[in-house]
Amino acid sequence: MRENISERFLEFTGKIILLTLVILCLSAFTEGDKNWPHPLPCRIKNSMNPELFIMTLGDVKTKLSQGIFYPEKDLIILNDGSEITNYYKDTLEIKYFMPIDKTDFPLPPSGWCSWYYYYQEISADEIKKNAKWLAENLKEYGGIYCQIDDGWQGTGHGLGENRDWTTIDKRFPEGMKELATYIRELGLLPGIWLAPHGQSNREVVDKWNAFLLKEDRTTASDTWEGTYLVDPTASDADEYMKDLFNTMADKWGYDYFKIDGQPIVINEYKNKQSFMKNSDENPVELYRHTLNTIREAIGEKRYLLGCWGIPLDGIGIMNGSRTGGDVFLDWDEGFITAVNATMSYYYLHNIAWYCDPDVMCVRSPLTMDMARAWATLQGLTGQGLMDSDRLMDLSPERVEIMKRVYPAVDIRPLDLFPSKRNKKIWDLKINHLGRNYDIAGCFNYKKNKTDVVHLNWEELGLPANAKVHVFDFWNEEYLGCWEKGYFAHLAPASCQVLTLMVAEEYPQLISTNRHITQGWVDLIKCSFDEKTNTYSGESQVIGNDTYELRFVFPRPGKTYRIKSAVAENLKAVINNHQGWASIRFTSPESKKITWKVIFEPTEIYTYPVNKPYKINVEPLGFNGVKLSWFPNYYLTAGYNVYYNNVLLGMTPESNVILRNLNFLENDFIEIASVWYDGTESQKKTSVKIELDKFYPDEIFLSDIEPNSATAGWGGTPKNDEAIDNRPLIIGDKTYSKGIGTHAVSDIEYSLKGFYKKFTAEVGLDAYSLKCKQGTVVFQVFGDDKLLWESGVIKYSDPVLPINIDISGVDVLRLHVGDAGDGIDYDHANWGNAKIGK
Repeated sequence: MRENISERFLEFTGKIILLTLVILCLSAFTEGDKNWPHPLPCRIKNSMNPELFIMTLGDVKTKLSQGIFYPEKDLIILNDGSEITNYYKDTLEIKYFMPIDKTDFPLPPSGWCSWYYYYQEISADEIKKNAKWLAENLKEYGGIYCQIDDGWQGTGHGLGENRDWTTIDKRFPEGMKELATYIRELGLLPGIWLAPHGQSNREVVDKWNAFLLKEDRTTASDTWEGTYLVDPTASDADEYMKDLFNTMADKWGYDYFKIDGQPIVINEYKNKQSFMKNSDENPVELYRHTLNTIREAIGEKRYLLGCWGIPLDGIGIMNGSRTGGDVFLDWDEGFITAVNATMSYYYLHNIAWYCDPDVMCVRSPLTMDMARAWATLQGLTGQGLMDSDRLMDLSPERVEIMKRVYPAVDIRPLDLFPSKRNKKIWDLKINHLGRNYDIAGCFNYKKNKTDVVHLNWEELGLPANAKVHVFDFWNEEYLGCWEKGYFAHLAPASCQVLTLMVAEEYPQLISTNRHITQGWVDLIKCSFDEKTNTYSGESQVIGNDTYELRFVFPRPGKTYRIKSAVAENLKAVINNHQGWASIRFTSPESKKITWKVIFEPTEIYTYPVNKPYKINVEPLGFNGVKLSWFPNYYLTAGYNVYYNNVLLGMTPESNVILRNLNFLENDFIEIASVWYDGTESQKKTSVKIELDKFYPDEIFLSDIEPNSATAGWGGTPKNDEAIDNRPLIIGDKTYSKGIGTHAVSDIEYSLKGFYKKFTAEVGLDAYSLKCKQGTVVFQVFGDDKLLWESGVIKYSDPVLPINIDISGVDVLRLHVGDAGDGIDYDHANWGNAKIGK
């Protein structure tokens, strides 16, 4: 008895110590949760720019808000005073909506998951190596969960036959309790994966009266979830679930549970109700009952993550959920999959539960640009943040990327609606310690093309006539202070993270390097004394991680430099630049550091810029244009771009893309060189838009840029190739021109009524034929009116030709539906898709 009491006391004490460490680790990151649930600014639809995706952090006020959402009432009051009742439950069809309970989990989890490196080839030794690395390198940054995925259990490998949660794989010789203890001793929280409703061990099934069986005692449900499925109405079902989770939670010591295959469970309960002991009950309510049983077993202080897809019926019980399919170590099948999940369901995040678009990966063969883009997706949205690389193998440069986005913080959407398009501009609006600023993530989703994204100050909700400072977070450099807007130039498969701050007539703290939110997790105090030109503050820094504060200065007129800086007893390194300056210091230990920076006036260097010349105009669809000109030989900061005498913004390179323009006769574009102080060249170079070049008599749709394009799998629709990047083939016919996509897909073009005929040849791709699966429906819409429909097209059907009258159509939309049976293998092709006058 004494030994048992001592063991329990030590276990209890260990939990208290660990909990204290975790609270201390997260204390700097939990600001903003104290008053939840509280009213939120919101948008319920796109406004000026359909590419804009908006999040908030802190008490943000923005003129882009279309109303206020009251979570406890599920009510939106729009700016005009009108009300939308039951917004989530009725408008968004989230039947079980309730505000997320943030009592025990004020932030989403941040840590590591084993699956997307090891898959089922995992061992206790490899888990320990990663856990040790995590504790030594990311714990202080907020990465505290170490989650063991599939492979720890059962007697074999596969997708259903190894769902035995009572048998531990031989690669875990000391058992799962020992492994959880090891993880805890590192100051981390252990997590575990399972598909709890499934079971593959017949002995377990015979022991418990808890499974769906036929009269002959064979299984009534053999799926990916397991050879057998829990019958929620069976007499032992609750006890079976409680026993399973009590074992993992209380006996083994796991704190994070990723329960997989949940949509399968829901569908099986709907389809196999006749095999239940009591078939009269609502199958969804029965499913929720099983979740409540799990919750009862693990308690409120352990994290429950639904997986995969989107088990919406778990809202109100699950702490969070995956919102899309599995990612791959790939741009289109990995990163874009996470983008799709974010666009589709981010409106639930930090309002109904914590969204999880799946893990991020930063290892090779992903380029550094791709790794930064994936980290940016996580950092700017605040969704559940789990990396899935072999951590010990990562280069210092890739580890640095991870450090700048850990942990997930208290970000939530302004946009309370799903998006069918993968938006290019992700605008995180932050209000912290009186600092109001935007962090704009500009994305190029194309793997083989550069792109230019226009940040328009007015479209972002910034004052239309303001000067705005621009700082590049990933490249750690100041890009200037500009009117009206800025053109971000993006390499293929990349992003830029630009911090935007409305300029004042004094030095401003625009950025810190600790975290992508640039102040939220590290700045505790900051203030500026105009009388003494002194900035002072306090920051939470991490030991041996060099900390940097970046300041920007007014434009034009007087400017400044740093005269002196102190950071307690640490060496403060000053770097003065044109228009901005920084200080760096390194603390040998993690602690709060007070600092002070004194500025003094200085002169700014100016250069008399010359005008550019010889503008080349290239049509880009029917409402866009790509401009290029000879770069200036002599010095210049960049170029101001004007459209019909209206300044659009500054581009640092001698080319630009303009989109969403309504071209008319006599439209013209002007380009002026510009210096950092805003001084332009005395003369501009201009070019007139020639409309006949934009609307040829006949053109393939794959040769123009659509207004928007979405696909249900494989990233975005592909021009002149199949969705999986192979040749475009229907039956035995190969197409050099056309569009490859995947259901469900929508592709829109702005024709402005100039064309009369649309022709194409449609059908399922050769890949669907090879797999002998796939059914779709092709549809063509003109200004949202159905013009043509194919009926159900099967994988084996021949090419179907299209010849449609589109006279007067402004917006042409090509739609591919899933024919009502899901989207598996629905690779759809629009061969030789072409419009003519």
